[in-house]
Amino acid sequence: MKLSKTTIEVLKNFANINPNLMIKQGNRLATITAHKNVMSSVTIGETFPTDFGVYDLNEFLGVVSLFEDPDFTFSASNVIIKQDKNSVKFGAADASVLVSPTKEIVFPESDVDFNITAAQLSMIQRTSSVLRGADLAIRGDGSKITATVHDKKNPALNSYSLDLGTTDKSFNIFLKVENLKMLPGDYAFSASKKKISRFKATGSDLVYFVAVEADTTFDF
Repeated sequence: MKLSKTTIEVLKNFANINPNLMIKQGNRLATITAHKNVMSSVTIGETFPTDFGVYDLNEFLGVVSLFEDPDFTFSASNVIIKQDKNSVKFGAADASVLVSPTKEIVFPESDVDFNITAAQLSMIQRTSSVLRGADLAIRGDGSKITATVHDKKNPALNSYSLDLGTTDKSFNIFLKVENLKMLPGDYAFSASKKKISRFKATGSDLVYFVAVEADTTFDF
């Protein structure tokens, strides 16, 4: 079988969430952080013939990068990555040593919804690095929705603000910018009073579930 460039990009993204990956038989990929505060899943174009555990996803991707257009032959114990007369045998990891999702997340009823573009999400991530602001505050004041990147422990320091739309609700949703590990793209954002948020990609079923911080409040 072949792995498309799109699937390789997903694998690279998942490696930023968790270096472990448990590939399940079929065409669904899912990963979760060790702290269980970020989870992502997506349907891909390929169908894996068997479960296959990868302990170090970056190492696996490094092997794949040695080839231009390899074929993959998966078994329960290893995968043969081959092109022309060159091949690498990469061993499977036992599921017991991997951190992986045990079930799909069923998102509860949404209480806050808005869209965020690729450019807006990129700006949030970039300003967090430049301003050394680890926190993202998404606030609704009953009129508009504003996102602010800042250091919550030192609110008087530098910050970046962005208008995200309108709302008739009041809320304060707090996220850690380091948990926004999405592939570049446009997303539909939803948040629930049950202290979970969701970023759903436009045009695909790629989704990221991100736990909100404990001081998040919904005043409605």
